[in-house]
Amino acid sequence: MSLLPCSIAFIGTGIMGSSMAKHLITNGHPLHVHNRTREKAEALLERGAIWHDTPESAANATDVVITMLGLPSDVEQVYFGKTAGGGVIEAAKSGSLLIDMTTSSPRLAERISIAAKERNIDALDAPVSGGDVGARNKSLVVMVGGGDEAFHRGLPLLKLMGQSVTRLGPAGSGQRCKLSNQVAVAIGMVAWCEALAVAKASSLDPLVVQDVIRGGAAGSWGLNNLAPRALNKDFEPGFLVRHLVKDIRLAQEEADLQGLRLPGLEVAQKLYELLGKLGYGEAGTQVLFYHYETNRGAG
Repeated sequence: MSLLPCSIAFIGTGIMGSSMAKHLITNGHPLHVHNRTREKAEALLERGAIWHDTPESAANATDVVITMLGLPSDVEQVYFGKTAGGGVIEAAKSGSLLIDMTTSSPRLAERISIAAKERNIDALDAPVSGGDVGARNKSLVVMVGGGDEAFHRGLPLLKLMGQSVTRLGPAGSGQRCKLSNQVAVAIGMVAWCEALAVAKASSLDPLVVQDVIRGGAAGSWGLNNLAPRALNKDFEPGFLVRHLVKDIRLAQEEADLQGLRLPGLEVAQKLYELLGKLGYGEAGTQVLFYHYETNRGAG
């Protein structure tokens, strides 16, 4: 079942959400927006988006609700509500589609799906990978959990934001796939930072080394996209340190439930939690290279 065109509520217009929402309104979808800070939605309002003071108001006015938030606690509050509005699930119209694109808890995604179904509402968990670059370029990788019918309803919209959209299974499966992705991301960040730290300590130009090794077996998205920023001392966030700390903790929780020990992830967690304690929680994750460049200890 196609949802083109349809009215969409987009809740969470931050670093990635603003670009993702822009692709939807550019493709002709009436857009309703809410964000904790209205200023971050101004560019969308200038394009014709309609502002709502609450998530519930936006959900009640639209056919589809898309959320791109920061923490699982934010997701829980928006969907289940702690105010008189009752949350998005309570406010959304029967027959609506809810798509949470936040990296969040698989069990919370399952709760949302169950509660939505009780109100004849479809729900998908659809976290993404690709950072601010992927959000701007419509090249995100979208990992989806939920029913097959709901997936096909949402697919045309998800394709406007991502180059790859894959359903992994029932509710919570998208989040579980994203946590696997974040294990690779977190450990990979440590890998390229240490590689370039060795190059610099060896009196090589790390920018040249980065350009050389990215085409070989050591190549990765982080090495290609984040290492040049770090080497140019650009620590502006495409993805926040504090959000990666959150994702690592969620991945560790999932591993614990499965009886897995992930020593590589434990190292990454120690380093990124240290960065948070040093005051870099709002910096981009590539700030980890600064840790090596300044010879700070791991704790």
